[in-house]
Amino acid sequence: MATLNPNMSDIRHVVIVGGGIVGLATAYYLQEEARAAGLPLTYTLLESDRTLGGKIVTEHVDGFVIEGGPDCFLRRKPWAADLCRRLGLGDELMGTNDARRKVFVLNRGRLTPLPDGVMLIVPTRITPFLTSPLISWPGKVRMGLDLFIPPRRDDGDESVASFVRRRLGQEALEKIAEPLMSGIHVSDPERQSLLGTFPRFRDLEFKYGSLIRGMLAARRAARPPRSSDSGPSSMFITLREGQGQLIHALERALTSGQIVTGAQVVGLERGDGVGYHVRTADGDSFKAHAVVLATPAFVSAELVSGLVSSLADALRGIRYVSTAVISLGFRCADVAHPLDGFGFVVPHRERRRVFGCTWTSTKFHHRAPPEALLLRCFVGGPGREEVVELSDEELVALVRQELGVIMGLHARPTLTRIFRWPKANPQYDVGHLDRVREMHALCEIQPGLFITGSAFEGVGLPDCVRQGQQAASKVLSYISNHKV
Repeated sequence: MATLNPNMSDIRHVVIVGGGIVGLATAYYLQEEARAAGLPLTYTLLESDRTLGGKIVTEHVDGFVIEGGPDCFLRRKPWAADLCRRLGLGDELMGTNDARRKVFVLNRGRLTPLPDGVMLIVPTRITPFLTSPLISWPGKVRMGLDLFIPPRRDDGDESVASFVRRRLGQEALEKIAEPLMSGIHVSDPERQSLLGTFPRFRDLEFKYGSLIRGMLAARRAARPPRSSDSGPSSMFITLREGQGQLIHALERALTSGQIVTGAQVVGLERGDGVGYHVRTADGDSFKAHAVVLATPAFVSAELVSGLVSSLADALRGIRYVSTAVISLGFRCADVAHPLDGFGFVVPHRERRRVFGCTWTSTKFHHRAPPEALLLRCFVGGPGREEVVELSDEELVALVRQELGVIMGLHARPTLTRIFRWPKANPQYDVGHLDRVREMHALCEIQPGLFITGSAFEGVGLPDCVRQGQQAASKVLSYISNHKV
């Protein structure tokens, strides 16, 4: 493997450790912004795996488009869609099948539709909410008290569970917030940071004094899409051939440096007369004016332990949990269930072994061949991680049993695909953002060292792209303003 040691007097060199979406976005924006500024710069991106993309994995099998990780991203967070357009993928963006947009919640063993007009956890339409069997009448009254409960006025963090319980009550927490809000982050709502994961709800409470009033105001103020707007108008969007399209496009676009896969970084030291030396398990060494660690927090902790021990300790404090995604393909003729929605979520109180299922071929076009269906089931997470360790045969049997109980689906799948994600889901515990600010401050002890990734300021694809863009800007600012 070649060692890249550019002429340090002429060219600024950056090493990026980690080839997931954050590392790739960092490299891309570093390349583009350096070109725009006329700054001679090159980079080396080092990825321990043989493939790029991290949890973004798309497979095409017999006409199925199978996602191993995230299957879409939020339209209102623009960074991922903007990156797709910059890479020439604008025409590949597509929305969900909103005519069939319905989410079910398992309630006392039965799939019950989430009432129309519920925006994440907040009811914004009275009649569907009042007639829904999901929440009991005492629970509905308690949710309505949100209109009268005084807002919390300080800016301190609290858990998602504490916030929802305070504003909407225990039943709303157990049946709506926990499976929906905590399911997005695969978190325990009693420990999950509100400000780190759903700061918008605190903003609504502060501004309007009530979540219901705030959501109604947001709904009235929402600008309807104009015919001239480019791209789909759905709340969630994806790429026609899967999220992997973005990874492949980024790899093709990265032309100002080199990408080295199968390169496990084992050492990071200060250099003599230059910023850093980065060593890999293969014995290669890379000199760099700046280093960006776009790796899981526990990996970054080991790399910085010899440089800033306090930063390493802080990084080790970010917990991770394990999950698995099991995709199943079926023949339409074998499935009696109408699959009339996007899927279902499962509250913890139901004591099931899956915490959700996406009816993928309903949610999106182009995900299954004609006369076929595709489902994605999710297992693991806080308190249930041992399930991820089951064998493939045991996992498929478990999921089939759960689908039989929950959906009455007993057909034999024509396709199965399992993706395990050990220690891949960072937990944003209460006080998370304060700890992240402290970690970034500790990085300043070692000029030219930067940390970024899903462990810090957002786990969704748009947030990861944004963090990569921010990391690139910090690196360029450092290189431009310091004699390195």
